[in-house]
This record gives sequence, C-alpha cells and structure tokens, in this order.
Amino acid sequence: MPARKKTAKKDTGVVLAKQGGKFAVVGVSNTLIDFTIFQVGTTLLGIPPAQSYMVKFFSGSVAMLNSFYWNRRWTFKSHAGVAQSGVKFLAATLVSVWAIQPGMVFLFSGTGPGVAFGAFWFHIFQVIGIAGLLPHTITHDWVIKTVAFGMGVVGSAIWNFTLYKLWAFKV
Repeated sequence: MPARKKTAKKDTGVVLAKQGGKFAVVGVSNTLIDFTIFQVGTTLLGIPPAQSYMVKFFSGSVAMLNSFYWNRRWTFKSHAGVAQSGVKFLAATLVSVWAIQPGMVFLFSGTGPGVAFGAFWFHIFQVIGIAGLLPHTITHDWVIKTVAFGMGVVGSAIWNFTLYKLWAFKV
C-alpha cells in the first residue's frame, strides 16, 4: 500500500507540473496581449503613469477572454459545464484583473515607494545601456509602468492558478 501512495503523489506532482507549464504558456500569451494593449493604449493616449491603471482594466479584460478559453480547454481540460466554470472563472479573474492587477499597478506607479522602485530599475537600465538602445521608448515613465505591470502579473498569476486549479476548473 505505501508504494501506491508514493505513485499517487508522484502522478499528482507530474500532473501539477504539466498544468503549471501549460498555465505559464497561456499566461505568457495573456501577458503579451495585455501588455501590448496596455503600452499602446497608454502611449497613444498619452496617459501619465499615475493614471495608467485605468487602461489596465481594458487590457486585462481582453486577456481574460483568451485565458478562459485556453485554460479551460487545454491547461485544466475541464469537463465542467461552460456556465458553471465560466461563472467561477469570471469571479476569480475579475478579482485578479480588476482589483489585484490595477491595485498593484497603482501601488508601483502611483505611490512614492512604487515610483522609487521603478526609478531604481530605470537607473539600472541606464547604467547597463538598455535605456540608450531605444531612448524615446525606454523612458523613465515607460520603465515605471512596465515594472508596475510586471508586479501586477506576478500577484495575479499566484491568485489565478490557485483558484483555477482548486475551484473554477475543478471537475
């Protein structure tokens, strides 16, 4: 009997690792969609860093649609009803997209400590020469918004994987 428990734990670990990998692939595609809309939107509209969280609501919503489709069909291979999993996914993701991510973007782009954190990274980019490669793109404000965006992604990824795995797409 103990051998079965080890095998079951190993199988569970393999499944979790595969799901984590697939979740990461879907997450990268979501992030590319989200980031592109966010950067293009804030740049074309001339949105300053302290108000960039407003664009995040829209960009995150578009990425959310991509996430539902691929996580339900491919990552977790859920057989739960679309309506049932959709409502749970929406609840979990809305907290992520409309609370965690904009909150993190605001924290890291609209507060003194957050701006200082982004400014630190801009300084690093200047020292190692990255900022000079595209001086009209990799600006102080761009780095602050990008760092803030990245922090929102990290916070929401932890939240989303946990809730999708244990609740939204659980069969």
